[in-house]
Amino acid sequence: METVDIEPIADTPALLIKGKESWVVVADLHIGIEVQLRHAGFNIPSQTPRMLESMMALASQGDKLLILGDLKHRIPSVSNRENKEIGPFLEKLEESFRKIVIVAGNHDGGLSPILPQGVEAISGRGTRVNEAGVFHGHIWPSDQVMDTKTIIMGHTHPSVMLTDSLGTRTNEKCWVRAGFVESKVLERFKNCPKEMIIVPAFNPLLTGTPVNTSRGSSIGPMFRNGFVDSASLRVYLLDGTNLGHL
Repeated sequence: METVDIEPIADTPALLIKGKESWVVVADLHIGIEVQLRHAGFNIPSQTPRMLESMMALASQGDKLLILGDLKHRIPSVSNRENKEIGPFLEKLEESFRKIVIVAGNHDGGLSPILPQGVEAISGRGTRVNEAGVFHGHIWPSDQVMDTKTIIMGHTHPSVMLTDSLGTRTNEKCWVRAGFVESKVLERFKNCPKEMIIVPAFNPLLTGTPVNTSRGSSIGPMFRNGFVDSASLRVYLLDGTNLGHL
């Protein structure tokens, strides 16, 4: 099996998969979430222009773009805001990336009709990119994804809750790397990958779900069914700071 080179992009919730092709990978944009926040009393401007600018800057790292699910926010349909923003957003990205693939997330129902013709949408069970398995995380990955050494997922919006000596808490986006309980994995799949990488949410409004609390340990079937070795979880901040094992 060909070696795959996976690198987080510094200070950004995005990574680069190098190999035969160079893919920029992001997850959980949740375009349109501002509508829900407005209904809750928060008047927040659209984050889509800000995310577009950030993603276009990433095109210097790789010429193909993979979005690991939850491009949009509303479930199950497409809101007026999403319908207005998503098409132009992707069309602008097509000017910077040679190819764009979206792995469907649990928030992406009804997305296909509003995608530009050149953008490809695939099942949330995922696919392989440069010998890495990629999927969203809300449903089981495919056998093809699991037949790799490294799998990459989104969905959980990982963060870490930090508390200082005065008791002040901050919640920071983070990367998570983890191993598997091989015996559990092989009950369902023919192969057990060596490692999982969880991509933090790209939307700046979504700080995330703290992995060092009980809420962060039960999201998605891989965690709920005990496939992930919780003792192996390693946490890294976006600036590369290694916080070690949980």
